[in-house]
Amino acid sequence: MLIAEITDTHLMDGGLPAYGSIDTRAFLEAAVDKLASLSPRPDVLLVAGDVSEDGTAGSYRIFREIVARLGIPVFVVPGNHDARENMRSAFLADGYLPSEGHLDYIAEIGPLTLIALDTLVEGEVHGEIAPERRDWLESALHETRNRPAIVMLHHPPFATGTKMDEIGCRDGDALAAVIRRFDNVEIVLAGHFHRSVHRRWAGTAANICSSTAHQMGLDLAHAPGFKVFMEPPQVQLLHWRPETGLAVHQVPIGDYECVHEGR
Repeated sequence: MLIAEITDTHLMDGGLPAYGSIDTRAFLEAAVDKLASLSPRPDVLLVAGDVSEDGTAGSYRIFREIVARLGIPVFVVPGNHDARENMRSAFLADGYLPSEGHLDYIAEIGPLTLIALDTLVEGEVHGEIAPERRDWLESALHETRNRPAIVMLHHPPFATGTKMDEIGCRDGDALAAVIRRFDNVEIVLAGHFHRSVHRRWAGTAANICSSTAHQMGLDLAHAPGFKVFMEPPQVQLLHWRPETGLAVHQVPIGDYECVHEGR
């Protein structure tokens, strides 16, 4: 099973550039080109939020048009830039999103279970998961405890040591207390921070995927303000084999020359 993951595509209505200068549509097209060129090709695509920059129906239409040529199932969660109801309308026909309320869901992806959490607090940059929805997570993990599971949400619920921790998911400790009780959670996937980060958390692996477009500056000193850099974008691949479990690969977007071929 080969799972592709992208995040923080930040598309604008009409394909306009984000922040006036970042052609996020072209960056997403390049990411899809990269995924389409892989051998083997991914079986499924996960998207860890901020599909849209402006939350418009048009931005979601652009996203669907671009990723449709991969011809694989696509699963999304909302980020802080997304609009919950417009996202629901855009993806409801795919059959995995609930018809009302938060966009939490369970989906089977081959031999694994995806448990998706909606951390969006509309109008805010940080994320939250209310106690009753943490109860839902516990119930979902209990229901799927005999299958390996991936938990995906937009706002990282764990500390990274960077300034971006200030705008993560505020219920991280409470979420960790739930996840730690289940040994079938292979990994917790997040976006939002626009950097590739890995750590051990809640008794399992935790991971943040880089954006397909712009990246946030690496700030371990917590200086005032946030800075955006055009560092190389990436996609992420999760390779599942029953005998070895889940391996995570960061793949730069673009074409690169092979300079040596051994035998």
